[in-house]
Amino acid sequence: MTTVTTPSNRAMPTTRGMNFFEADPNLERALRVYAGPEDAERALPHLREVGRCAGDELDELAAQADANPPVLRTHDRFGQRVDEIVYHPAFVEMQRLGFSRFGFAAMSHREGVLGWPGRVPHVVKFALSYVFVQAEFGLFCPISMTDSAARVLRMFGSPELQGRYVPRLTSTDFGELMQSAQLLTERTGGSDVGASECVARLVDGEWRIWGEKWFCSNAGADVHLALARPEGAPAGTKGLGMFLVPKLLPDGSRNRYVIRRLKEKLGSRSMPTGEYEFEGATGYVVGEIDRGFAQMAEMINVSRLSNGMRAAALMRRSLLEAAVHARGRAAFGRALFDLPLVREQLFEMVLDSEAALAIVLFAAQALDRADAGSEHDELVVRITTPLIKYANCRRARWTTGMAMNIRGGNGYIEEWVNARLLRDAHLGSIWEGAENVVALDVARAAIRNGAHEALFRELETRLDGVTDELARREAAAVREEVGRVRRQFERLLQASEDEREAKMAAMCDRLAAAVCASLLTVEGDREAASGHGYGKLVAAREYRRRYLERQDPLEADTGALRWVGALIDGAPVPAAALG
Repeated sequence: MTTVTTPSNRAMPTTRGMNFFEADPNLERALRVYAGPEDAERALPHLREVGRCAGDELDELAAQADANPPVLRTHDRFGQRVDEIVYHPAFVEMQRLGFSRFGFAAMSHREGVLGWPGRVPHVVKFALSYVFVQAEFGLFCPISMTDSAARVLRMFGSPELQGRYVPRLTSTDFGELMQSAQLLTERTGGSDVGASECVARLVDGEWRIWGEKWFCSNAGADVHLALARPEGAPAGTKGLGMFLVPKLLPDGSRNRYVIRRLKEKLGSRSMPTGEYEFEGATGYVVGEIDRGFAQMAEMINVSRLSNGMRAAALMRRSLLEAAVHARGRAAFGRALFDLPLVREQLFEMVLDSEAALAIVLFAAQALDRADAGSEHDELVVRITTPLIKYANCRRARWTTGMAMNIRGGNGYIEEWVNARLLRDAHLGSIWEGAENVVALDVARAAIRNGAHEALFRELETRLDGVTDELARREAAAVREEVGRVRRQFERLLQASEDEREAKMAAMCDRLAAAVCASLLTVEGDREAASGHGYGKLVAAREYRRRYLERQDPLEADTGALRWVGALIDGAPVPAAALG
């Protein structure tokens, strides 16, 4: 790992100008585990280009956009209502990078994006996105919602709706592009979407929508997927329909809604979040009108996976910032990086970062297989997605905070990236379901679909497939712990509803640890077989001890800390490191 050093920054190391992909050897190795060899190889030049952009041009634009958030222009000079979002030029340029230059919202739907033969696999898309988000978090909310809206329309929309909107939602021509937003939350129910009071009425053969939505990220979007209750429909989520609500009607006139205001948010300041009020807005039914929430769940799940990816990216950027700073600064006559407590903190950040990436790529691989027709992988996605949203977003708050702490006073100053990383990290745990909501969704996936059985079966199969002798030893230890977690999980599913709900967050911590420990072990086996040494197995062993076995930190062996530099740099670690 290198740092760009000039006479003006020698005392304050910076990551600006680095290639974020080339600084992260773990990403390429992990991608080769979850993507096919041809896809992994084909992705490399694109990863390098995204990494170069993220570490330089995009990073500068992101800082400008964060400092200059969008504003709402409600009326024009003639007093007419326009509800226009005015963006800083830096955000517009970032939109061009994300939607047009790299085509993130299009690559799952169009063939040939980035010159790819066919559509870019989800696992590659999430790897590319992971690098991009290390520089800019907020923009990926619009990108993800536009991507997932196209997915929902392709799955459930009528041929007419698909023909009218999907080509523009998936366009890489910035002038033709339509962006999407998602409208669920209302003041009355918050996360209880079934308490929605938005009503849809048939007026002269058209559906019209009245009511408010309390949170709309990517406010001012061209189209909105919104839930509303048709008149006479039953209460709860089963009575909700899904409607596509365009900003402009086919004749070019404005639809009947207003944006009341933009929220002042802790994080994701570059991207507008607003309050909407529908005043008889025209909406087009998407799919079956009595299955709106079930269909919206497809959009929510993809957005949640994206959210977990973004949390993983924040952890990786935080680790990069902390490592570069610690290697470039000295205290008490020693480099910060050589101080034992700093090494311990960096080591835990390595574990969090690599585990977070592993579970994201694992889920993306399962999504590719599910889209190809695998019912087993559809169940794996169903339970892993809320689990990722819960676990990655929770750990991102700690990791971004630790990176700020390692940088010290400058970490708290807005001129450095740490404050923005920390602010953005708190968003992930709230948007698309707060921690308590997604933890209960993990339980629901198990109770309703038996999805946990598919997940545990998948982990066992992967652990059984390791070949390296030292990896087999680690796999046996992990397999034993996974079995224990499975028994705990199944007992909790049989408990009373109150007990199950009270303990489900703690259970999700254990379940996520079981998944990540298994994946890190399998990655370690592949790295050893590829001649890259035993660094990942060292990380897997320490992850198991800390997160699965929950060893007393005061009883822990600190020998692994000597390898933290090698783990960050991807340098070979000898088998002797495993004892």
